[in-house]
Amino acid sequence: MDKRRLGRTNLKVSIVGFGGTWIAELNPDVAENVVKHAFELGINYFDSARWDGDSEEKIGAALQDVRDQCIIASKTGSRTKHESLNDLKVSLKNLRTDHLDIIQLHGIDDEKTLRKAMDQDGALQTCKEALKEGLADFIGITGHKPQILAKAIATGSFDTVLVPINLVTRQALEELLPIAKIHDVGVVAMKPFSAKTSNIVTCLYQPSLSLISNEPELKRLLGETTEEQVNTALRYVLSQDIAVTIPGLRSIKEVETAAKAGQKYTEPTMSEKERFSFDLQDYCRDCGLCMPCPESIDIPAILRFYTFYETFGFKEWSRKLYRGLEVKADKCSGCGDCEIKCPYKLSIKEKLKKVQYYLHN
Repeated sequence: MDKRRLGRTNLKVSIVGFGGTWIAELNPDVAENVVKHAFELGINYFDSARWDGDSEEKIGAALQDVRDQCIIASKTGSRTKHESLNDLKVSLKNLRTDHLDIIQLHGIDDEKTLRKAMDQDGALQTCKEALKEGLADFIGITGHKPQILAKAIATGSFDTVLVPINLVTRQALEELLPIAKIHDVGVVAMKPFSAKTSNIVTCLYQPSLSLISNEPELKRLLGETTEEQVNTALRYVLSQDIAVTIPGLRSIKEVETAAKAGQKYTEPTMSEKERFSFDLQDYCRDCGLCMPCPESIDIPAILRFYTFYETFGFKEWSRKLYRGLEVKADKCSGCGDCEIKCPYKLSIKEKLKKVQYYLHN
């Protein structure tokens, strides 16, 4: 499998990596075989997290004999120096290693959290001390809000950034990747198959392949078979200015399907570029700054569904998603608070009217 340079770390990472969240669902023997098989197929980047069940323990057991040939990244979701230091010690023990290649601050999705993690008693100080003591080689940051991650890496404190990128989740391409390139920060793309549909959950959630579904409109974009869909989804993500993408993998079959897509990857053809091209000029970036709504309308979710409808042509899927919301767009009182707070100056009230007209029926 081809390898790419992970920004200023200069680490050479397989273009398809291993997202370790879902192996926590497997018994130890099965999980170990899945991880080992991934390594055998050329995957050398393994990502886990302190709180992902026993994912770290399973990755550590599977890779202990080839540790020096792997790049292992884990995360702390703690915000204080003391708590994150404890996370790091446990992660090292779980992963059976004396150091992490990358220690990441996880889930940095708003400015308040970023400030807390970066202050003098914050988790970033643990990461810096870990580097000095040889317990980690590089510092990364993860989150779902590209505009927040862009501010973080502009400080020069982070060597890598982990962010969602897929065919229908493109905010990072606009708001984060250009800044990452300027600062030579290595970009890792998570959730290459996951379409965010509400604040937390993903639609049609089959843990590691949540965008891969039987929805006819998704099949028209991705392909009929699972292999075609995985290949299409990964080809799009890998055509961006990233180093590695880390689908969550929890079976031998999933590993082989994802690895095959990575092994056969070539630059997209002109027809593929046209197929993947959508006009995303006047759309919600999901920053969440319009919230809370006094009428309890989930504005980002509703506008996301409208983007699915208007831009990607997922007419029936978007209607299905919209019908699942408890509070619909017709509850908008027209107060305009959301438009005042929107940094992108979107005409939210007008968009909500369109949503009610097109998606309600």
